Amino acid sequence: MMSVDQITYGSVDRMRMKGYQIIGKSAGIDQAMSSSFCKWAPSHSSLEVDQFENNVDAWGLSYFPINDQQFALARSVHGAPEYSGRGGLTVMTRALVLNRQQMRQYEGQVVNLARIAMSLGGLILGDSANEVLEPFEIPENGFHLSELASDFTDSTEPVLEYGVQRAIVQQIQLLIQRGARVMVIGRCDPLPILSNVFSGLETQRRIATSFACGLKPTNRRVFQLQFTQETLSQRQHKELQRSNLEIIQIEDVLQMF
Repeated sequence: MMSVDQITYGSVDRMRMKGYQIIGKSAGIDQAMSSSFCKWAPSHSSLEVDQFENNVDAWGLSYFPINDQQFALARSVHGAPEYSGRGGLTVMTRALVLNRQQMRQYEGQVVNLARIAMSLGGLILGDSANEVLEPFEIPENGFHLSELASDFTDSTEPVLEYGVQRAIVQQIQLLIQRGARVMVIGRCDPLPILSNVFSGLETQRRIATSFACGLKPTNRRVFQLQFTQETLSQRQHKELQRSNLEIIQIEDVLQMF
């Protein structure tokens, strides 16, 4: 087994500090890593909620660099109601932090890593009050998993037909290989798309490709690949185009079928 560090992040009311902050971490996480993580971590009202699901079912998955050699794989969910009285639920995040060598051992297959970790109890909120976390134990190498159809456990029917998913995957792969930043807009199942995108990239490219799904887009978190189900205004579209972001509209892909 291989030990990897953990971080939890969310909104808490502590005597010395209130609001969104690092809640707990394992011994290998230093102050610089904590500060870097906070720049990427989602805060209040950051989770997208599908029109067909409840707030409590919403989740986000993100992957991003902490520094040149360490990477965070984070899963975010809704927690308790906000203590501050501003309404809504807190957004709570638990992340695994792996170094470059550990990522190579999984060949940069981030979605597979997330599935294996969750099957062992990782990336799950648990007791969010602990300030000291133990490292998490995962197998030293990834292993073959069945192909995803929708979510982590295929608990829902796929939103898109397989052929539509493949067309989206091919577009994303071409753009990522050119080094472009990509936003996929529209209702879909991001996990099987992500898994297939990464399978078509070289290991180093996989490790270098940050992504987010289930999180509302923001200029504060700049991922190379972002999925959103939010309906964007014309103004937002123009802003995205000015930022040299390549946009894949799922409704445009559907018109090809």
